[in-house]
Formats: sequence, C-alpha cells, structure tokens
Amino acid sequence: MRKHKNMKALFQIDALSHLSPDTDSSLDIIKEGLKLGLNIWITSPDNLTFYAGRISFVASKLKDSSLKLYKPKKIFLEKFDFFFIRQDPPFDMKYISNCYLLELHQKFNKKPFFINDPKGIKNFTEKIFPLYFHSLMPKTMVSSSVKDLAYMFEKHDTLVFKPLYCKGGEDIYKFSRNDKHYLRTFQMLLTKYKSPVVIQKFIEKVKYGDKRVILVNGKAVGAVNRIPQSGAFKANLHLGGTASSTKLTKKEIDICNLLGSVLRENKLFFVGIDLIDQKLTEINVTSPTGIVQLRELYNVNVSKLLWEELMSIV
Repeated sequence: MRKHKNMKALFQIDALSHLSPDTDSSLDIIKEGLKLGLNIWITSPDNLTFYAGRISFVASKLKDSSLKLYKPKKIFLEKFDFFFIRQDPPFDMKYISNCYLLELHQKFNKKPFFINDPKGIKNFTEKIFPLYFHSLMPKTMVSSSVKDLAYMFEKHDTLVFKPLYCKGGEDIYKFSRNDKHYLRTFQMLLTKYKSPVVIQKFIEKVKYGDKRVILVNGKAVGAVNRIPQSGAFKANLHLGGTASSTKLTKKEIDICNLLGSVLRENKLFFVGIDLIDQKLTEINVTSPTGIVQLRELYNVNVSKLLWEELMSIV
C-alpha cells in the first residue's frame, strides 16, 4: 500500500500509559497507521468542545512508533480524515453525551469518517444489540423483576447475570437455582448499576471456548477461541483465559453474514462478536479487541486490512 502522508487520523482513547503496548488493539491499529505514513493524533472525550456547529479537541500528534507525543494543541475535527472512538466503557451518560455531540458534528461537516459511527454506537450497545437477533442467542431476559428471575430459574438450572453496560467480564455471575445467594447478587446489580440485569441461560460448553470474531466493514476477517481457566466460566484473556486457533462453523459464518449487512447499514465499521456453542452472546461496537491474538495465531494483520478497507472507502 502506498504511503498516505497527507492523511490524518484522530484516536479518542484512554491514556496511552494505561494501554499494554504488546496486546492493545488500538495501539496495533495506530502503529500500522504510522507505518503507512498517516499523521496520527491522540485525544480523550474530556478534551472535546462543541461550538457553532464544529467540534474541536485538544489533541497531541504522535512523533513516531515510540508513542511519544508532541505538545497538545487545539484542532478542529473536520481537519481529520478518520476519527476512531476507542475509549473503553462503561457506557454511561458521559459516553452517550460524547456520542451525541459527535453525531451532531456530522450534521454540519462531511469529515471525518468515523470508526465507529457515533449514532451506531449510541443506538446499539454491546448487550442490547444482540437482542435484535434473539433467536440466535441463548435464552435471554432483561429485567429488574424478581418474579421474572424466578421464571427463568423455573426454565433453566443455571443462569448468568450481567450488567447491561459493563465490560471485560466485570460483575458477571453464575448461579444455579439452588444457590442461596443469587437473589442478593441480583439486587446488588440492580442497586449498583441502576438499570435492568441481563439474565441468560448458562452455556455449559463455554468450557470449550468463547469465540471472538472480528468483522471489518461487515466482513469476518478472523476468529480467536478464548478458553477459560479450569473451573472458571469467564473466558476473557485478561481474566486468565487463553487464546487458541479455531474455525468458524457454517452456522457461525451464517451469523456473521447476517450481522454484516446490519453493521454496514449502521456504519459500524470495526466490530467484535462473541459466540459460545454457535450462539450469539455479545456484539462489541465500542472498543473491540482481538487483533494482536489474530496476528499471533494466524499471522493475519487485521490492522493492515482495516486501513486498506478504510482507504478504499474514503
């Protein structure tokens, strides 16, 4: 691919010091962009200002792949070709307000191209988005009702409780119907997060892995099987899960193809979906990960594929 020295990309991410240089997907995309000659800038949601139909950021340009930064300066968003929304959840009012303002910017400006579209992020959160495809999921209910919880336990021996707007396996619990503590935990989640709880049938086959599939512009470009530690049920890599190679089944490919058209329609360019036992459990549109593991397992450079796809669009 030819160099793109005149093109600019702005990444709205968490502090660089908080990111792992060896495993973080955002840094992998950034480093690949630098190799292609793009001007890469870094900012955070706290540095956004909207005024008179324009958004400005206080942002810093990266010097090189060492990730050292030049002195921060004010710069207008429409000066960039690409804008990556890559800060981690929680998906709270701060996150939503940021998306609202970025969406408003689009009403008055043609640039930049968003990865992902702020309206899409706002409308399709990780654990609610899959409910559009509930027939592809394990049996799932979202509720604040103890009666509904009791109903789910009548139908299923073991359930998983999940907050609607957290990340990385945080505050996810598994209970059998005979466990004495499930009601206390359910009420704790309601109180702590002030929102309904995801109540989902537990899939025993998670012990064989939780597949993360990466989709770029609606097309599956690779999958990683994340296997939980012995005796655990959370497969998140930062919680001790291990990454292994895998192949998608025909059913899983069909799920990806079905989701792909919806993702493109809603301008959700870079997405990770999670599959357990060929069932859809999550659609990550905020800050999907897995790029580094795909390179390590298959020698597939997803970051390069992502930039190539972006260049073909813009």
